[in-house]
Amino acid sequence: MSTEIATFGTLFRIAWDQYKKRAMPLLAVLLISAVAIGSLAIALVLCATLGGAMLTHFTDERTATYLVIVMVCVLLLVLIALFLWSQTALLAMVANEDIGIIEAFQAGWTWLWPMAWVLTLFSAVVLGGFALGILPGFLFLAWFAFCMFVLLEEDRRGMDALLASKEYVRGHWWNTFGKLLVLWLISAVAGFIPLIGQVFSLLLTPFFMLFLLAMFRDLKAVKGEAEIDASPGCRVFWWFMAVIGLALPLAVLAAAFFSLLTGGQEWMHIPDSMHGRWL
Repeated sequence: MSTEIATFGTLFRIAWDQYKKRAMPLLAVLLISAVAIGSLAIALVLCATLGGAMLTHFTDERTATYLVIVMVCVLLLVLIALFLWSQTALLAMVANEDIGIIEAFQAGWTWLWPMAWVLTLFSAVVLGGFALGILPGFLFLAWFAFCMFVLLEEDRRGMDALLASKEYVRGHWWNTFGKLLVLWLISAVAGFIPLIGQVFSLLLTPFFMLFLLAMFRDLKAVKGEAEIDASPGCRVFWWFMAVIGLALPLAVLAAAFFSLLTGGQEWMHIPDSMHGRWL
């Protein structure tokens, strides 16, 4: 068992060596995912912008409004599921260098719902932390940053994955947060490069995941197998934070849905002069 936390430079070299060795299959998974997600996103936009105008030729405006809302919601759910599947496939390949592209997507499908639940809890708890203030938000972000690798490598699911990640970081929060901050700054700088910044950031996505994996394995080597706090009070608190984090975006979505539903006929209204163009 290691006794010292690896430096940022050491972890950077480990991740970079892995990236150079495995760049092609990792980027292939990323490219396939980007094409599929981009195509579905275009279909979603077309449905939202042109669907109402086309459906009004076959039904009344109110019915067309409802149909467009249903189609947009379905496409949005499929888009979210596709995004989660692709991200889980990429994470599975990052965590297991012995699998290929097809196996990565198979593993992504196997872990899809457990990963979706872990990431939902992670996002909710962190958002709940930021609702309390900047400091709690960043505190939670560093504690739970490795929950996805806890799931893939230890098969701890749901809240257990988050609490295990917290235990690995315990005693090394400043070190962990500092490395995550530097990694975020590198990503931000890469994204601001003129013309090719977004492409550059996309190409570095597997490297950032490899770096996070190297951090997780280093913490695990120092701490040993994490024993999570199973006390009822601990779980009640974190579930409470998750409920707060989930309630905030749901309230916003409900307000947006109600606004869209009540104002749908206005934004879908088509001037008489336009009807002839669809005939």
